[in-house]
Amino acid sequence: MVTRITGMASGLDVDQLVKDLMKAKRAPLDKLTVQKTTLEWQREQYREINAKIVDFRNNKLFNYGLEGTFNAKQATISGNSSAVSATAKADAVTGSMTIEVTKLAEGATWKSASGAGMGAVDLNTKLKDLGGSFNYTADAEGKITIQTGGSSIVLDENTDTLATLVSKLNNSKDANVNVFLDSRTGEMSITSKTTGDASAINLVSDIFDNFGLVQAAGHDAELKINGISTKRASNTFTENGVEITLNGLSQGNSTTLKVGSNTNQMIDTIKSFVKDYNELMDAINKKLGEERYRTYKPLTSEQKKEMSESEVELWESKAKSGLLKRDSTFTTLVSSFRLSAVTDVNVNGTNVNLSSLGISTGEYQQRGKLIIDETKLRSALEANPDQVIGFFTQRASESEKTPPGASAVNKDNGLFGRLSNIAMFSIQDLATKAGTSRVSTTTDAAFNADSNIGEQLRLLDIRMTDMNKRMLQAENQYYKQFAAMESAINRFSAQSASLFNKS
Repeated sequence: MVTRITGMASGLDVDQLVKDLMKAKRAPLDKLTVQKTTLEWQREQYREINAKIVDFRNNKLFNYGLEGTFNAKQATISGNSSAVSATAKADAVTGSMTIEVTKLAEGATWKSASGAGMGAVDLNTKLKDLGGSFNYTADAEGKITIQTGGSSIVLDENTDTLATLVSKLNNSKDANVNVFLDSRTGEMSITSKTTGDASAINLVSDIFDNFGLVQAAGHDAELKINGISTKRASNTFTENGVEITLNGLSQGNSTTLKVGSNTNQMIDTIKSFVKDYNELMDAINKKLGEERYRTYKPLTSEQKKEMSESEVELWESKAKSGLLKRDSTFTTLVSSFRLSAVTDVNVNGTNVNLSSLGISTGEYQQRGKLIIDETKLRSALEANPDQVIGFFTQRASESEKTPPGASAVNKDNGLFGRLSNIAMFSIQDLATKAGTSRVSTTTDAAFNADSNIGEQLRLLDIRMTDMNKRMLQAENQYYKQFAAMESAINRFSAQSASLFNKS
């Protein structure tokens, strides 16, 4: 430990002198600090763009490529539209079918015979207080058990009412029934939630004897599909990828379902994709073309002390600008994206390109931005939707090591597949270069230290730690030298005073 004596004897500002002497020695350390800060800023900007690329590839492109998202179908109804409704799924077969409904599916029922109910009753009266002819079997604690087949429902005559009886039956998954109790007549209706010949009601308890219930079996729906008589256990079923719901009887007036592409939804999907594509390209191109202010370096802590907050903010905004200018990873991605967009896709032997779909890459200054001619796109979809779908969603397997340029011109791969592979190559490249995440879409994901920038930062930390030690040693040496000078001055002053006194 060096004793730091200020210039009491010499009158010198030793701290300021040491500070001035250390400035020159700190220059190499300040240079390393600038390098480190620049690398950290650069890495953060890599992470920001990488998060956008990961989101574009793993979320947006993936969802656009799903059959149900892009290859949308719709069912239009003509004829008796009140008897049948329909929803086309993604795998619906294009074409038409006619349906004639002669009987709707119904579930098994228990229903009070006319006049066999309890008469007017307050549904909120506790079971034990109903009195009269209302009977049931309860145990010593007043518990009433209703067997439902799979389990049981337990009522308490001291707290439960007719209203809670109905509620518990309706809410029981095992009971699988819909129950209605009319307070005016005391009549009850119990209907199985399952329809068809096989439907049944499995409730066992003598409490139901109070309602004069009469049982009726369920039955299947009866209908004709394209003239063929058939039955269905449910009024909702799927045929050829179309979910069909029977709402009423046809009364001799059949319903026609026509299945085709949902052009409007497909256009909306393509427009949404183009918007996401353009936003990603804009974000990357902004970084690639951002001006670099080389005279603006990261500020040291000493420099910041001499500036206001607004001055520091303005300075650092310029110092951070252009750190990714002409970056090789992003330049490769942008050029490969552009190439993939203008290269034909072979769809069932026919070469299809963006231009034929009414989508262009715009002028050069728009840097690959996609522009849609919606009228031409609609015409292409209506003329041959399968070709349009194939251009975007057709997939061909590729190795993860396939270079972006090769992936961009693979005619067997649709545009979504090409872009996905190119994006993956960039994500991997950024992970190697900057330690960014291959899966995270957040801008605060942790960096992997095992990367090129991570290794550079590690080596810089080692050098800076070593240099800080040497700076401290040099500073201590200066203070030691000034302390020696102060001691010498004190000795000379003492000797001079002694001689003066003797004389």
